[in-house]
Amino acid sequence: MFRFKLAAAAAAMAAALLCGCVVEHRSEKITAPTMDTATRQQDSSAGVYRGEFATLGSAQTEVIVGSIKAGDSATINTVLSHPNDFTPPVLMALADQVMNMNEPFAAMFWHFTAQLRARSDANKSLDPTVKDGLTRLNSYYGQAIGQYAATHLDELRLAMDKVMEYDTIAERSYDPRWVSVLGRDALTQERIAFVPKEQYPQVDLETRRGFYRGFVNAMRASGITDLPPELPE
Repeated sequence: MFRFKLAAAAAAMAAALLCGCVVEHRSEKITAPTMDTATRQQDSSAGVYRGEFATLGSAQTEVIVGSIKAGDSATINTVLSHPNDFTPPVLMALADQVMNMNEPFAAMFWHFTAQLRARSDANKSLDPTVKDGLTRLNSYYGQAIGQYAATHLDELRLAMDKVMEYDTIAERSYDPRWVSVLGRDALTQERIAFVPKEQYPQVDLETRRGFYRGFVNAMRASGITDLPPELPE
């Protein structure tokens, strides 16, 4: 597999986004982790999932996220090369590392892509406690990115445009049910309560529209009022 040098990879991704063309080159299929364990419930049984929850790959994702946080170049390069194979927590960890590499635009892109995908995945869950778990997960990531975004609104606006564009065309290859382990059902149930697959596209669309509306409202509160109120069809 083609290997990027870290700084060059992040810079090239940022340049591609700024030019309006996000292109993913796939040289091989990656077996991706499907969930994150950074915010497991603090319970004696939290490390042992049963039934369908046990099939979501928590141990593998925990290793991937840990490697990214440690700055492992091979792991970071793999995720940059195949971002759609990885769950949102992996992209959140990636975004923080890209920010540490002094590539704030690319960091904002990956962070808010991860945030949007995580929210749409949570909206597919029928366990009402998953959204609270997602709030806890989000608190672990993106502090420096959020601070930068708040003081660079023009860059944030451009990054969010790219997030919306990318989420419309990119095909997610990971299992959205990863988000189920953030809820209480993961500790007590064996079956994952989730909407049918045929409803995924509609949930993704509605979440994307809602995410954009929230962004527009935040920008208007900051004095930027020339954004369209809704995403174009």
